[in-house]
Amino acid sequence: MEVMLEDNGLKELFDQEIAKTTISDALILALWNKCVAKVRWIILKGFETMWKKLTDFYQNNSDQRKLALKDKLRKIKMEKGETIPKCLTKFPECHDELGSVGITVARDDMVSIALLGLPKS
Repeated sequence: MEVMLEDNGLKELFDQEIAKTTISDALILALWNKCVAKVRWIILKGFETMWKKLTDFYQNNSDQRKLALKDKLRKIKMEKGETIPKCLTKFPECHDELGSVGITVARDDMVSIALLGLPKS
């Protein structure tokens, strides 16, 4: 925020000690109000920019997370020496993770994916 104020030539307003005086001159009051309005606009614009960057960042991460979870579900396979119940517990965990990011997987799809993850013999 400080950089934005400095870029717009307003940082010195915050760095100076301003004495509390009554302003009787209409011109000085108008200039003061103009500076205050400009500072408010810059601050609000800064917050708007920050909010947009944050939402873009987390939206991208959310999309990446969804893809990673879908890939994780697809890659669940029974490992050598693993029991069937142990392997099958991975599916509800992954299903819950997908649900937490807004993806619903139908039960019949989960069953099909689980069967594909089991060994052929």
